Amino acid sequence: MRTLSESLLIIFLTFILTGCSAFAKKSPEGSHAANASDMVVVTDSVKADPVWSDPEVLHALIISDIHYTERESADHLSVPGIALSGEFTDAIVEEVIAKNPDVFIVTGDNTNSGASEDVTGLTARLKRIKDAGIPLVITTGNHDFDLMDEDEYEKAYFGLLDPVDRDLASLSYTYISKDVVLLAMDDKALSRGAQSEFSPETMGWLREMLEKYKGKRIIFLSHHNVLYNSSGKETATNIIHNDDLAETLIKGGVKLCITGHMHSQYILEKDGLWEVLSGMPFSGKHLMGNLAVGKDRILYYAEPLEFDAYGKDVSEKLRPLEEERDLYMDKVFSELLDSEGLKGQKKDGVKELIFRFFDYYEEGSLADHRPEIMADPNYKAMLDALWDHNYGPWMKEMAENTKYSGRQLEISW
Repeated sequence: MRTLSESLLIIFLTFILTGCSAFAKKSPEGSHAANASDMVVVTDSVKADPVWSDPEVLHALIISDIHYTERESADHLSVPGIALSGEFTDAIVEEVIAKNPDVFIVTGDNTNSGASEDVTGLTARLKRIKDAGIPLVITTGNHDFDLMDEDEYEKAYFGLLDPVDRDLASLSYTYISKDVVLLAMDDKALSRGAQSEFSPETMGWLREMLEKYKGKRIIFLSHHNVLYNSSGKETATNIIHNDDLAETLIKGGVKLCITGHMHSQYILEKDGLWEVLSGMPFSGKHLMGNLAVGKDRILYYAEPLEFDAYGKDVSEKLRPLEEERDLYMDKVFSELLDSEGLKGQKKDGVKELIFRFFDYYEEGSLADHRPEIMADPNYKAMLDALWDHNYGPWMKEMAENTKYSGRQLEISW
């Protein structure tokens, strides 16, 4: 039986809370009154924009963190969809083939551990996309090397890829389509454990590529994050630990980074550099990203996978697994709030707010709901109850500083 701490570690998936030590350890201030706002997820104007039908524009579909596994022992209490890896991935493959993008992008943690049977199962499915004439761009992720080394990874995946340039010091490469340069970066740093960092040689190769393709449209792809939680970089495991990375990309003319690792949709910006964190298709709202890279602007939006459209019964199989997860989470949070002395209606109100917060965070609508969250009468009690568990500081930071929808973006070159 799991302890309370172990259960919470699973639910929050550790990396969501990485870097919270950068926040001040003090009691949170009172909640901020605000008017509740209506949620805006993906506007019709973004989806109906003519850019999506322009043959000169690069169109890509994007997912991250498949965590594919064929192991029945995989824990579905934190990620219910992982128990249906085959069905989920088959649906993803069929949707990609049906939509026929110029490129299909996967930003790391392709399998749950790098186990050979999982890699074989995933690559066989991804080969269907390649055989349909759709190029693949796949980056490495930290989970891909739990049971696999670099040589094994290259042998398994690079037969699916068509790199233009290769970094001799890592598994980084470029792919070019419609004059758009995709920098597919290998950001693992096995010497740092779960943390990520480019070697000096790979940073040199990155600068070389930025100079080589200067003036072209360049999209940076990696598993770990460039901007997200950069204030906690010293201890964070989600961030790429090269202090000059963002500055290097900005100087090189990069406007957009597409990353993953956090399993939830999020978009942020710093000094003109934007970052899209792609959600995990097995969990949350089961999202896939749509990207259009035109001559003068970039559009992006994320929507749920269309399981039912392809005759899959994934939704029906998933429902009881999600119900089991919800009951488990309810029990864990009840125990935590009990330990903090919350009882009765106050406990129920705080627990409901916690679930609502993570629902908004997972679907990328936290920015739309910030006023609602902070105006909730249980907001301060929620932060107080979770503060010493290190979740409160992170939730306060997200609630009070998230600026942008995690589901859509438009930027100019």
